[in-house]
Amino acid sequence: MEHMHLKKRSSQWSGPHLIVRDLLVFTLSLLAIVLVQLLSHQAPAAVVQNDRSTSASAANTPQTDTGSAAAVSQSPQSGSEAQSAVQQAQAEPSSTPEPTPSPTPDTPAAHGDFSATFPTTDTGAGALYSHQSDTARISINRVQENGVTYFVADVWVKTIDAFHTALAKGSYGRSIHEMPLKIANDNQAVFAVSGDYYGAREQGVVVRNGALYRDVMGEDVCILKKDGTLSVYKKSEFNALGMLNDSVWQAWAFGPALVNNGTACDTSDSKIKVKNPRCAIGYYAPGHYCFIVVDGRQSGYSDGMTLDELAQTFVSLGCVTAYNLDGGATAMMVFQGAVISQPTSGGRSSSDIIYF
Repeated sequence: MEHMHLKKRSSQWSGPHLIVRDLLVFTLSLLAIVLVQLLSHQAPAAVVQNDRSTSASAANTPQTDTGSAAAVSQSPQSGSEAQSAVQQAQAEPSSTPEPTPSPTPDTPAAHGDFSATFPTTDTGAGALYSHQSDTARISINRVQENGVTYFVADVWVKTIDAFHTALAKGSYGRSIHEMPLKIANDNQAVFAVSGDYYGAREQGVVVRNGALYRDVMGEDVCILKKDGTLSVYKKSEFNALGMLNDSVWQAWAFGPALVNNGTACDTSDSKIKVKNPRCAIGYYAPGHYCFIVVDGRQSGYSDGMTLDELAQTFVSLGCVTAYNLDGGATAMMVFQGAVISQPTSGGRSSSDIIYF
């Protein structure tokens, strides 16, 4: 009994002890609360820090076929862009580059040198008149058939500057004219024919030996270029600004065209359709030309030709192009200082000639 009483007494706390105990419990509780709060603030920061580390690691780590969700989410976007690019390329077909035109061969003939085709033998064998030199070969024949007499001159030049034109009194102007023989002799011409008598008209392109005197277009124009080619252009086909350049050596305006591409032209629109004296120029190839002067209006000697007859004559000679020059009393042919044709009424003065 005593022992049990002692034990009960020892398990009881005195008043001061209780106060101390309660203070300790309270203090420990406060410390626990503070510790829990501290830990709760540090945990989100650590999570944020871990998230940042993870993001940085993901950004620096190369993506593989088994990459992160971010990589998977970007993959469809890249495919869409590629598909869009393909569709755009299909919708906008690539433009085919325009073919580059083949450049014109830079041959001596392109610069007016026809040495490669210039005859090395005499072209005047058996001709009525002939002139053979190192720069020009000229043969002339007279043809008399069907009541018509005409002269055909076959002319080869070695260079384009052997193909000359000359103006009456050496000057350009409408009121300036001389007899073709006088103009020919003043220029020491071996051979010459009358020209287009540009001075009788206010219209018509005039180019002489590369010099442009008049650019007013008439019905048509015959152009001899420095490369030796001869072509005829109608008014609708001609552009003075684009075509009258330094490539033009001579230009005449009388007309009409007689032969084009080896075929006789339709001359039904011509105002003068009856037989008349004629003068015309023909073209075979660069450096090779033909001139015809037809006598006419002389009964019993020569009646002359119509334009159709003249065109057919050039075709029969094999000319590719032919163009009518001034006719009538003006038409005449000169060789070595004399008129060899028989112009009607003794001939007529003109403003220009073609000569060699």
